[in-house]
Amino acid sequence: LDMKRLRIHSSAAMDGRLFIQYIALILSSQIKNIMNEAGWFKSHNMQEVIDEMKSLRVVSVEGKRKPIYTTTTAFQREIIELFGLNIG
Repeated sequence: LDMKRLRIHSSAAMDGRLFIQYIALILSSQIKNIMNEAGWFKSHNMQEVIDEMKSLRVVSVEGKRKPIYTTTTAFQREIIELFGLNIG
């Protein structure tokens, strides 16, 4: 987690930045734990998993009930299953 750029001019902004970093650390730790338990670090790294999931999108069209999800790749489906996510 990168805290190098701290161009903050108020105490409230600094508190907000620290809170976001704290939440990011918790999420990062949880992702690492799940990947480690599944033995995924042998073949994948955390950044690879995050980059793969960045391409997923949800499109909501006004007047339609169900949102439209982008097509998932086989690797994305593996990640979704590993983390127990419910997508579409």
